[in-house]
Amino acid sequence: MAPRFPFDESPDPEARDVIEQALEKMHSGVPPFKFTEDDNQTLVGCYAPMCYSPIITRQFFALAKACYDPTAVKPKIRELAILGFASIIHVPYIVYCHRGCAEQVGLTSEQYDAGLTGETPRGLSEAEAMAYQLARILTQLTSRLDDSTWNAATEKLEKAEVVGITHIVAGYRWVALFAQLNGDENRWE
Repeated sequence: MAPRFPFDESPDPEARDVIEQALEKMHSGVPPFKFTEDDNQTLVGCYAPMCYSPIITRQFFALAKACYDPTAVKPKIRELAILGFASIIHVPYIVYCHRGCAEQVGLTSEQYDAGLTGETPRGLSEAEAMAYQLARILTQLTSRLDDSTWNAATEKLEKAEVVGITHIVAGYRWVALFAQLNGDENRWE
């Protein structure tokens, strides 16, 4: 099947550079995953459709860089939140990308695999386990967060961390929709 979002039809070819620069900033260098085809030009996964909305893409990556700032959300907490999200929403590209990111922040392959099944990975601090569990809850949230979950979360995490995890889950829902819209998900399984 032909790509749904061919790069040569993009209304903003410079968006690719915006994406690459943002990813390098967010990952402190070259990201540990493939975001282009072997030609180093054609974008894959969630990134291909992003070149079709230049104004929003630039603002999205400004927000993404802020969310990846370690003062906003600690890197391990961020990756556990993404893992919690990925255990609920089936987006193989996110799983592919964040396996390497999780490893970089100290999660083992066994912890990552357990987390993908919905099991809280072993060997985490109480705050880290709560970050994972809260992300799973937020990913499925369709109404007000109940008081019991709020109390459990704020006993183990600072309120700023709860908000940071919420930003991560919200951002990854956005990313997931773009990856699903692109339609190349089966190649990452």
